[in-house]
Amino acid sequence: MPGVDPFERLIGALEEAGLWRGLSSDRASEIVRGLVSGLDMTWPSGGAWRADGEDLAEGEVEEWLAGMVGSLGDCGVSLVVETRSGPYDERLDSYRVAVNGKGLDLYFVDPAERSLPLALDPWMDCTVVPAAEVNRLLGEVGSERRVGVFWPGGNDGFSVLGPEGVLREAAAGIVAVDGASAFVVP
Repeated sequence: MPGVDPFERLIGALEEAGLWRGLSSDRASEIVRGLVSGLDMTWPSGGAWRADGEDLAEGEVEEWLAGMVGSLGDCGVSLVVETRSGPYDERLDSYRVAVNGKGLDLYFVDPAERSLPLALDPWMDCTVVPAAEVNRLLGEVGSERRVGVFWPGGNDGFSVLGPEGVLREAAAGIVAVDGASAFVVP
């Protein structure tokens, strides 16, 4: 669809794939309006959250995952997230979060240049590593739902919790236009 904003194209693809099929048309319309206006939105066993790779790498992974707690609970996953060391903690050498007690090293910093991550792509790592852990937890409880990330690691990164098949169906059109790196279910 030439001339259509990529995000609006994504919302249309998610709607067409049936992401909000079980909701009333009023609620589905409310979700779409909220997303288009820049809000994170949740619904039973699902949700959609901004996942700006730069913001995540600057310390917002805990906040991002905390926004998923209610929807993940609907899927049978109890999620507890804690930042163990942040990117701006002068005494520590890494950005590390814990998800249900499991430590995730997102990146280490250069001891000589504290603002320099020692990673090839810290934005991508701070997006994909936590989402992969959430997906592992969803798999453990037997859920068909997964967190898919569109434009992972980028400033326009966007995460969606929904049935994996629906996410992949919606992603097909996005990937056809934006390339294979435009979508991942880590």
